Amino acid sequence: MANPPLILIVDDNRSLVNMIAGVLHKRDYEVITAFDGLEGLLKAQDEKPDLIVLDIVMPRLDGYEVCHRLQENPETKHIPVIMLTVKGQVDDPTLDERTIEGRIQEQMAGFEVGAVDFLTKPVKAGELIERIKSLLFFEKP
Repeated sequence: MANPPLILIVDDNRSLVNMIAGVLHKRDYEVITAFDGLEGLLKAQDEKPDLIVLDIVMPRLDGYEVCHRLQENPETKHIPVIMLTVKGQVDDPTLDERTIEGRIQEQMAGFEVGAVDFLTKPVKAGELIERIKSLLFFEKP
């Protein structure tokens, strides 16, 4: 591949960021990282990545606000965003109905601010790669 896709990973969990970056590097993706919402927003605006993997709960700006601001900017609104969080898991049999409903609402809030996909932590590397490949294939002209 002449120009590998550029992926921005934004998460305050440095271990997770390093793990995801390592997995993506092995698949020949170019990776940049940010460790809070404001840093992620600024890197997205400066670097114009092909895709963003974005945590929700972070310092300075949360993922919802980052995604919202990216959507408001004509230069970044085309960038697909995958929300990645522990808050969205709904298939845990130990969760009660009220918790599941709340988590579904959190997922919907992500889609409402412009996210195109939503994955829960801990994410399986293969699933993340497949979602990224799918979005890059369908989103790029």
